Amino acid sequence: MARRSEAKVHWKHLAIYGVVMSIVFLIGALAIWSFLSKQSLVIVPETLPKVTVVTADANSKLAASWVKLLTKAELSATLVPLEKFDPIEGVVVFCEVPVIQPRLGALLEKFVRRGGAVVFVGVPPSTPIGKLSMSADVGQSDSAMKFSEAVSPLLARLNPGYEVQTRPVRLALLKESPHMVVDARWKTSARAVVMHMESDSARTVWFGLDPEALAQKEDPQLMLLLRTAFRWVSGQPVSDGAIGSSAVASTLTPVARRRAREYHFSFSVDRLANPRLFSIRMTNKGSEPLENPTVKIWLPPGVTQVALAGDFIMTRNASLNGVPEEGACVISLPSLAREEDRVMKLKIVDVRSRATVARR
Repeated sequence: MARRSEAKVHWKHLAIYGVVMSIVFLIGALAIWSFLSKQSLVIVPETLPKVTVVTADANSKLAASWVKLLTKAELSATLVPLEKFDPIEGVVVFCEVPVIQPRLGALLEKFVRRGGAVVFVGVPPSTPIGKLSMSADVGQSDSAMKFSEAVSPLLARLNPGYEVQTRPVRLALLKESPHMVVDARWKTSARAVVMHMESDSARTVWFGLDPEALAQKEDPQLMLLLRTAFRWVSGQPVSDGAIGSSAVASTLTPVARRRAREYHFSFSVDRLANPRLFSIRMTNKGSEPLENPTVKIWLPPGVTQVALAGDFIMTRNASLNGVPEEGACVISLPSLAREEDRVMKLKIVDVRSRATVARR
């Protein structure tokens, strides 16, 4: 009887060890699989869009100065007279083109429906392009333009409330409408200097700035604003980050965004080989744990629904909230330890069809 009892006890011990080993093996296999999944993420780098600056006056100083400014911002810009313009790809910048002829208007509408983007500099055309209608008068600028402190796709990763020094000159002053989002204003008059808007997946940006009046020709913050604006208007994803209490981080207040830079919160959003997937990376490069690291992502035009993808190790404790009125979403983690690196996947679930947009 004693031998049987000992054998029974030994069998129970072996069973317990077997269960423990199975759990350890399962966790190890899952960790290895998650590691390999991360390594298999094939990022597709996106280059800055090509830019065509169109002007009705081949000798326009404003158009020439904008080509120089965009080149300094690392954008490939080409100056084209209005009579020789034919929209093909990239971003089209209209520099003080007062009238859009019917034939050109039809070409532009087709260009925009194909995913092309339009930017206006100075006085916008008096004739509408599709549903887009803008107008401006001429007045005196101030000695500085001030970025908005509100979170915005054009101001992503910039210092909230930053000021760009300029020389007062006469230029176009936009007449604002409710659907416009103003990203920068003249410091004294509060008239718009930079504006963006999106309607039925069509994106538009307007600049009322004269590059020749800039006090600093290569201001790093202004250069980043230009690159980000042209990336957003061309349909590339744009992101900004914040840390702090849940209330301030989730809404990306100016304080939360400043803290993210101060405490070295690094983040990125990249397209993957699968066109419906994005890689989201959050890294703590600082010396302290980060509270509620949050990334806001402005998605490509027409995306109406997204979801987190990947295994539960990738998505553990992550929360996703949509901001459909801005074509954006917000991804948050409860915390990020020192030197911790988190990689997640975001997938496009639903996209507004171009046929639906065309019927509106």
